[in-house]
Amino acid sequence: MKKPIKIAAKAIIFDPDDRVLILHKSEAERKPNKDHGWDFPGGGMEPEEPIMDALAREVMEETGLQVKVVAPAYIYDEIQAEKHLIIIKFACDQPIGDLVLSSEHESFHWVPMSDLQHQAFPEWMKEEIRRAYRIYTDFRGVNR
Repeated sequence: MKKPIKIAAKAIIFDPDDRVLILHKSEAERKPNKDHGWDFPGGGMEPEEPIMDALAREVMEETGLQVKVVAPAYIYDEIQAEKHLIIIKFACDQPIGDLVLSSEHESFHWVPMSDLQHQAFPEWMKEEIRRAYRIYTDFRGVNR
């Protein structure tokens, strides 16, 4: 039996103070997958919805923020029991608005890039952030 392919977009958001936004899922969101809960805002696309529109919608729904998408930073896939999930993570900046979390997340953290290596986030997440940061700084011409 063929599994349906689903595509999701996630935003790795940097602010003007050289920080990255990391969310922590609510207990209800963590339980089904029994995962650590660290997350970036974003999610799946609706039928016939362009990926950039889906990303903007999901970021707004989950954080109340509008962001500027810089460029794709990381792509990977997961073959799950019920679907084949393709996740595209985008470097984003210029967050506008007041950060208000949806019920999917219980907390948020603006983590200074200079402190990232000392944080207890999973190594794969730190590497994704570093990759997005390199793309963000290269694209924006930022000398860090």
